[in-house]
Amino acid sequence: MNSFRFGDAVAIVIFVVAIVFSIFMIKKSSGGKKSLVVSCCGDEYVYPMEKDGRYELRGSAGISVIAVEDGSAWFEDSPCPNKNCVQSGKISEPGSWAACLPNDVFIRIDSDDASDIDALAY
Repeated sequence: MNSFRFGDAVAIVIFVVAIVFSIFMIKKSSGGKKSLVVSCCGDEYVYPMEKDGRYELRGSAGISVIAVEDGSAWFEDSPCPNKNCVQSGKISEPGSWAACLPNDVFIRIDSDDASDIDALAY
């Protein structure tokens, strides 16, 4: 007959504490200041993610509208024919990106916190 033992309870408690600690560390490590980097026709613009705003950028096909609200950014409108960039949704984490290829507009989230970087290539 199998019974629940004291060692089983200790193992479960250690496992739960490890999970909670891991979640806490992940949330804590993404505390850097985030910015929205927009590349448009060879130029690059940087906007703070803490400030809500609406930015119009003239790309190769027309004007793309990028919105920033509550720490998320997205393509609100763009002149491309199938609107894949608008349908791609919101981005909010460092390293996430969206693009309107027909209009040559690319957006990404950057962070000044080095722990938010996954890897570096030289």
